[in-house]
Amino acid sequence: WSCFSDCHRDRARLSRCHSWMVAPLPLTVLVGPTAAAFLSAVTLVRYAEKGVNPLAFFGAVLGFTLSLSIVTLIPYDVWQSLSLEGEPTFMHAGWDAIYWSTSLLCWFLCPVLIEFEAAGDFTAQGRLRRALRRNVVWYVSYISIGIVALLAILVFGVVQGSLGAWLIAASNAWGLLMLTVLMGFGLVAVPRHLWRLASPEIQLASTYRLAVASDEARLSAQFELQDVMMQVRGEITTHDAVLHDDRYAQAFAALQATLEKCEVLQARLSGRRSGQRDLAARHRLVDPHSGLGRSPLVDQSALLAHLSQQHCTLKTAVLEARRTSFRWTDLVQRCMYFEDLHREQYEVAAHAILQEWSCLRRHHSNLHSCFRSVLSSILVFWMRYLRARLYRTYGFCCAVLSFVIVLGQLTMFSQRSLSLLALLFRSQHGFMFTQVFCMVPLGYMVLTAFWSILRLRIAGWYGLYPGQNTDAGSLLWVATITARLATPLCYHFLLLVRVEGTSFQALMGQMNVVPVVGDSFNQIFPCIIGFLCITNYFNLYSRLLQCLALGSLEFEWGVNVVDDEDPTGDGKRLVERERRKRDEQNMPDLAE
Repeated sequence: WSCFSDCHRDRARLSRCHSWMVAPLPLTVLVGPTAAAFLSAVTLVRYAEKGVNPLAFFGAVLGFTLSLSIVTLIPYDVWQSLSLEGEPTFMHAGWDAIYWSTSLLCWFLCPVLIEFEAAGDFTAQGRLRRALRRNVVWYVSYISIGIVALLAILVFGVVQGSLGAWLIAASNAWGLLMLTVLMGFGLVAVPRHLWRLASPEIQLASTYRLAVASDEARLSAQFELQDVMMQVRGEITTHDAVLHDDRYAQAFAALQATLEKCEVLQARLSGRRSGQRDLAARHRLVDPHSGLGRSPLVDQSALLAHLSQQHCTLKTAVLEARRTSFRWTDLVQRCMYFEDLHREQYEVAAHAILQEWSCLRRHHSNLHSCFRSVLSSILVFWMRYLRARLYRTYGFCCAVLSFVIVLGQLTMFSQRSLSLLALLFRSQHGFMFTQVFCMVPLGYMVLTAFWSILRLRIAGWYGLYPGQNTDAGSLLWVATITARLATPLCYHFLLLVRVEGTSFQALMGQMNVVPVVGDSFNQIFPCIIGFLCITNYFNLYSRLLQCLALGSLEFEWGVNVVDDEDPTGDGKRLVERERRKRDEQNMPDLAE
């Protein structure tokens, strides 16, 4: 009877243990993606401009949601592989649904939406046709490359794997190529950036150099916008005689409305004050019925195509002017902040930060002076005693993580791995510790990749601009790149930590039979990251790209494009001029 009782207690203990192991399933699988969707929506609302296309905003939110869902589900998949003997079938189905939904979104839907937003046609049907036409060129290129590769394999070998395996291999190869460049920069640049943030003097030297290039780009974009606006005015004045056609009336009305918005923006960017009513009166060059009775010989289809091209050029110019202006404003604000820190004027810096916080600026008059004083004291204490120490601590920790990751990547192809991360997953540590052991290095890899995306020159002026200054094209572009890189990054992480038997690997492992870009490509190619990290550490990366004529893969706008004799001095003078201008603008407010 005693033996029977002991056996019964052991079975009950095992049953409770097994139920505890399965209990986190709803919390992770359901709450994780839900929290990702909520976080993506709340964050993008603060970035998206007012009046953004709802479909474009939804596509961007969906892209970030799917990307974050993949990242949040990987730790649970790792814990499941380490703790359970069998693999639940729902994880296979879940990964299939997430992967192919993400692929459809980032390779087909989002590119079409990006071109739809950039198109200058005057009807939704016309913009959609132009967007599809522009994307068909890329799809034909992809198919042609695939056919050439398939013919080469047929000649020299045997085709293996299904169509899905080939698609997974192609998408993963593209993502791994991008991740190699991004992480080769980010694994060095992120720790270096955090370490240098502790020194305002070092930050001022770099931001002054960036200020010269940023100001040149801002002025160039404004001049380009002025030139395009003059061309559009000329088009409206020249072809006002064809307005008897409803199609042309709609086209000219849309073109004129965009022109008036551009004039308002141009006046605001250049510092001129002019009312919307005066601008509308000045640019109301065309009366919708003034052209009746005057119909010159005009090729109607060619004219409509020309007007749509002018409209597209005008939209592109105004977007570039907005983006460059915001980057210039943000850069000047950072320069002024570091100048205050360098001069140890912590109260001035704290006051500037409080003014920049939108939530405080909106209710600034209603805030109690005592509350503002407490916040200012906290900021002063942070800048005086904690800021430099914490940034150096963060920089050192990130440098250690970068070293551990690169060390593991250099030996991924070998059976004897030097990856310290793999040692953490040789045994099961419980649900919570497994989540932490996964999320810290995986989150850091995501951070370095995403941080590098926004500093890649190939991105142009695409980016996320706070204060509702991000256009739909930028939202969709960042969401597309993030969604394309999420799956290859997570698969690379699993290979780095050498955890086998996950449901995610069962999906991605289909591409192992594909020649060239299969299993060997995923294990050998990441070794290049170590070489790129060395070139970035010794500041040789830009010179290497210049020798290879790959300037589009260069990072950090403006660092190497300044040809002045004294870029630091020029940047300092630009910031001083902007500070005086802001002080003059704030004088009436201070007097009140």
